[in-house]
Amino acid sequence: MAAPNQSRNITVVGGSGTVGAPILSALIAAGHKVSVLTRPESNATFPGTAKVHTGDYSDEEFVASALKGQDALIMALNYNVYAAQIPLIKAAAKAGVPYIVPAEFGSDATHPKLNAEIDLMNVKAPFRKLIEDLGVSSWIGVTNNPWVEFSMRLGVYGIDLKNKTMRFFDDGNVKANFTTLTRVGETLAALFALPEEELEKHKNAWLYTSSFYVSQRDLLASAARTTGTKEEDWAVSSVASDDVIAQSREAKARGDMMGAAMALFALVFKEGYGGDYNAKVVDYKRFGLEPEELDEVMKSLAKELA
Repeated sequence: MAAPNQSRNITVVGGSGTVGAPILSALIAAGHKVSVLTRPESNATFPGTAKVHTGDYSDEEFVASALKGQDALIMALNYNVYAAQIPLIKAAAKAGVPYIVPAEFGSDATHPKLNAEIDLMNVKAPFRKLIEDLGVSSWIGVTNNPWVEFSMRLGVYGIDLKNKTMRFFDDGNVKANFTTLTRVGETLAALFALPEEELEKHKNAWLYTSSFYVSQRDLLASAARTTGTKEEDWAVSSVASDDVIAQSREAKARGDMMGAAMALFALVFKEGYGGDYNAKVVDYKRFGLEPEELDEVMKSLAKELA
């Protein structure tokens, strides 16, 4: 059964960014009445159907005025500016906005073993707590694991489409969930099209998204199919995930945050560390969204990265 197309008033912050632009497009395509907040110094452009409010994010009165009558605030902000959420959250409470989607997009922040390694919860939890403490809005956190397009471009899934190399973490057989940027946007658009009695079930809870449930070996098989090669044409190697995690700890200790981040990608493919949340994924049939094709995404990326 497809989700009913209920239109809501939704404001997006960061609507021109890598994460925000697909969300904005999906909301508009789903028929929502969309507004964006943008800074005066920004040169960003937005679809003509979006109402644009220009002002300082730290000006709570400006933001509260812009959020008057809104059903949801979605914050697609870069991790470097997470603190900018604080005045936005306070303004949303002043305006009586029922739902806030904070800048949570990432791995499973509820998984204890994962968070013991990469400390996700400590970084993002204060913003969820602020929403709860103000007692007006409810948060909805998005779990998507590292985005497919972003990760493939950086080669952090172990696969290099241009040079035809593949590095497995351990044996490469552990399956995990992965989401495209487009599917994150479509999922949020479908979520906010649900009737209130269904939407409210997601208050102060996590929305688990997924485009594909695959292993590294599945990724290699898809890459071979879509590039017209055979797996034996690829240079394949492996590395122990425990070694990558140890190296990432050392990188973190010397202040190398990029090196430290590699632990996340190894843990995605490590059994028992939260990369596999398939049992928690939203009911996409109920949301009215058709399955995505891994080969189509792989083909597009292979062409881009050639």
